[in-house]
Amino acid sequence: MDPLEPDAARAQRRVLGRAVRAVRSALVRLPLPDAARLPGTVVLPGGRSVRLPLTRRARRRALVRRAAAAALPLASLAASYLVVVRRPSGGDVVARMTHREVSPTAGAGSGTDVPRLPSSSGTPAGSLPPVVLVHGLGMSSRSMEGLVRGLGRSTRALAPDLPGYGRSPQPRFGMLDVEQLGDAVATWMRAHDVGPAVLVGHSLGAQVAGEVALRAPDLVLRLVAVAPTGDPARPRVRELAGRLAQDALRESPGLWVVATVDYVRAGPGQMVALMRRALQRARQELDDRLAVPLLVVRGDRDPVCRAGWCEDLASSVPDGRCAVVPGAHGVTYDAPPELVDLVLAEVRAAAR
Repeated sequence: MDPLEPDAARAQRRVLGRAVRAVRSALVRLPLPDAARLPGTVVLPGGRSVRLPLTRRARRRALVRRAAAAALPLASLAASYLVVVRRPSGGDVVARMTHREVSPTAGAGSGTDVPRLPSSSGTPAGSLPPVVLVHGLGMSSRSMEGLVRGLGRSTRALAPDLPGYGRSPQPRFGMLDVEQLGDAVATWMRAHDVGPAVLVGHSLGAQVAGEVALRAPDLVLRLVAVAPTGDPARPRVRELAGRLAQDALRESPGLWVVATVDYVRAGPGQMVALMRRALQRARQELDDRLAVPLLVVRGDRDPVCRAGWCEDLASSVPDGRCAVVPGAHGVTYDAPPELVDLVLAEVRAAAR
């Protein structure tokens, strides 16, 4: 002990030492298997723990047993995640895409899980084109449930789970980028005889919907981009992730549950890789090639999607406009009446 050490510092060091010894004593009393305990730990009668000296070989064996005891449950959990959660598919992934569907004249069809809702529109449902809703990064069609229900009262509304997200199987050869996701949505629409339709994309789904409009213009009547990503002023994944974390405090608890389950299913690695590829495309060349009207919508409390970015995106196409509705970034989950009315106005305009 240093005689020059202040009394307060010595007292603090003694308190810390007692706390460490108490924690160690509590840990060794836990009902752990011997392989998971510290090498050479013996609990004497009365609860006192003693570390016996070990030879180098015995210490090495004890460490190997301890590592194996910790690695076995982790390996089992990882295997279960790969087999059960990610659901790799060796067949046609697009043909096995699941979706949600609501219409005023028919109940939920095959592969859907949203019930039928009564019509609230004076316009016959058959005279309005369908609406296809594309979810955002790492999410599933559940993140657009409110908007699906709101639109389904007036027309046929469908929200597919993109390959590798939600309940759709994961491609065995790896994740799909934005262009490939656009091709998958177009193929899915043709397979389900959906189209031409009004396409609604949320967040990263707005970029996917834009790819569908560019690659298959015969399937798209109008395009609605809700809280679109791709802002060139925010090109870094870290900044976008920070904005998403800030937005989480403004979302409803129901969306927290949906996002937690969907993010675990999608996997953080796939989400970061796709986000990086999407940001590399920053601003898609929609100005000269987009042949359909564009409506850009953002929530007034959205920290992810800037108002200036939405206005620039809307002004970059010949027939584009911008609108603001109450809500945060996940505005398609709560779906305020203002958002439903805006999309239905686009649907009715497309029917004329």
